Amino acid sequence: DALTEEMIVRTEKNIGYKLPKSYIELLRLQNGGVIRNIDSWLTIIMGIGSESNTHNGLEREFFFYKEEWDYPTEIGFPFGKTQSAGHDLYYFDYKNLGLDGEPAIIRIDIELGRIFKVADNFNSFIQMILNEKEIEGELLSEFETNC
Repeated sequence: DALTEEMIVRTEKNIGYKLPKSYIELLRLQNGGVIRNIDSWLTIIMGIGSESNTHNGLEREFFFYKEEWDYPTEIGFPFGKTQSAGHDLYYFDYKNLGLDGEPAIIRIDIELGRIFKVADNFNSFIQMILNEKEIEGELLSEFETNC
């Protein structure tokens, strides 16, 4: 669905985070979807559905990964899926904001209990994807996992 202001407000209220401007800009052009024709570990960017429980929508996925996989939500929220089928996700890191107020991008590997910093912001992350750069990231921390 085309992104509306009402969908943004509802999503922010439900997940408890203000969406980054750069992410909203992308969603206005393409409201989520599968990454194709690029060799990337990122496979899906979550969009915002017309309803909070839209399949593969940001809100539904936020609560699914929190409740079913025990992903941390105090850091931020997931926006991107990887080839690992849920074992790691790309997140907006609200504990690490840039000067522009935009969150850094991290990858959380729930199975290994590791958090990697991937990019300083969403725009930098998307440029890495478009340029097909390897996105390994710098290990930030480790945590106990139930996996």
